Amino acid sequence: MTSKGAGLLAIVIAAAVLWTMPTASMGKSADLDKAGDALRQVTQGVGEAVDKTVASTEAELRKARERAKAAAARANQSKAAPRVTATDPARQPPLHGTNPHGQGTVGVVDTNPSSERPLGSAPNGSDAGEDAIIGRARGEQVNGAYRGHITILALLGQEISGVDTGPGETKNGPLQPVQTGILDPLCTNTSGQACLSVLTANSTSTATGSTNDFALARASVLGLGVGAAQSNGTIAQDANCQTAVGSARAANVTSPGGGAVAQAANSSSTSKSCRGAAPVVTNTSQVIGLGGIQVPLPAAGCANGTPDTVSGIPAVLPIVCNADDIAGAAGVREALDVFVLQVGGTSLAKETTAAAESLSVAPAAETTKPQCSDGLDNDGDGDVDADDPGCHAGGTLSGAYNPNDNDESDDDTGGSSRPECSDNRDNDGDGRTDRDDPGCHENNDINQPFNPDDDSEDSDDGGDDGGGNGGGNAPTGGQSADGDTLPFTGTDVIGLSLAGLLMLAGGLLLRRREGPHPA
Repeated sequence: MTSKGAGLLAIVIAAAVLWTMPTASMGKSADLDKAGDALRQVTQGVGEAVDKTVASTEAELRKARERAKAAAARANQSKAAPRVTATDPARQPPLHGTNPHGQGTVGVVDTNPSSERPLGSAPNGSDAGEDAIIGRARGEQVNGAYRGHITILALLGQEISGVDTGPGETKNGPLQPVQTGILDPLCTNTSGQACLSVLTANSTSTATGSTNDFALARASVLGLGVGAAQSNGTIAQDANCQTAVGSARAANVTSPGGGAVAQAANSSSTSKSCRGAAPVVTNTSQVIGLGGIQVPLPAAGCANGTPDTVSGIPAVLPIVCNADDIAGAAGVREALDVFVLQVGGTSLAKETTAAAESLSVAPAAETTKPQCSDGLDNDGDGDVDADDPGCHAGGTLSGAYNPNDNDESDDDTGGSSRPECSDNRDNDGDGRTDRDDPGCHENNDINQPFNPDDDSEDSDDGGDDGGGNGGGNAPTGGQSADGDTLPFTGTDVIGLSLAGLLMLAGGLLLRRREGPHPA
């Protein structure tokens, strides 16, 4: 082939390449659109998943921080509760702990009893210096949760046997299998004429309170009731009030009709605190009663419940009936205290029979979280809290988030004050919304950064010179695929380059002079 022929062929091929480029682009346009749409959907899905995960994590972290702050505040309050020295410890019976509680104790032996008030609240008495505890039942609120504990027996700071419950738990003493397997069927088979319970220790705690019941023995024979070494510690809360009750009874006998036959060392303490009202505390106790009549032993005041009645042998063996103390919402009552070798505010030992105490705290006022941190979509726009522009300064997500804002709506008129690129609407009617609309991206290119503050979704705001600040102008070097012309792609660059080279080669070949042909 001659050089002129080769040049002409190159020019023809170049023209064919230029002619086929638009056709190829038209064939690829739909596929490119589909691929772009799929890519946008995947990207949007990933973005939404990440946003939801971040928002959920932030919410959980906020709740965890709130719980930690509340627990720390309660712990600091408990630690900060000062202990003072009682000026007359014999007549100022000790409260055990400063948290809300109801407690009853059958008996305590304490050598060298402390004159500090209040004492510690450990079930085994280790932080109160108590040497022996028999039958202590306690229901309490600790860091906002209700718990129960029954100390069946503790010696020298070590609990020998006990029962402990947390919220949602019910537990019983070590002899419960004997009770349910033998003693309860006996009571049933005798139609309730011969019933016996031994070493009862029943504790139940819920989200709103705790009930704890202890008894060394209870019996009912032909209607005659006998109870020995009983105690109760209960605390309960409703919407407005908290009530704590402690009681203890050394021994009681009742007639078939329920009347009192005999009583020995009974005490009770009730504390009730309600919102907006002063706490009410009531303490009662009796030492000895026969046939419903209180016996003036060991002193007259012991019969009628007179608080802080002192008798016995001064200094050697003083006795205090109905030791009583009420301070604010706390009350303590001890039916009978016997001291050994008391000198001033100290004594060699103290034996307490039937102690009761109570302390309540009014429930905190119910608080409603601000709309921008309550986990709800209050304005019905599909966005919640930190994801709602109405919770950000300026009504845009780029503004500072304000969790204390109590209005999620974007304005007071019910309309939307958001930019078009973050209002969840298809403002330009192209079937695409916000992040999915190229008009909300720089240079109207879906692959460029998204601008939620752009107030125009339109890729072309009515003229050839562009649109909003999110990139209303058409991409440099070509037109949008949604326009009347075809997109300019990387494939076009290669095709034009090839056509140009062929054109150049053809021109050079046409200008080349032919040499002489061989003969």
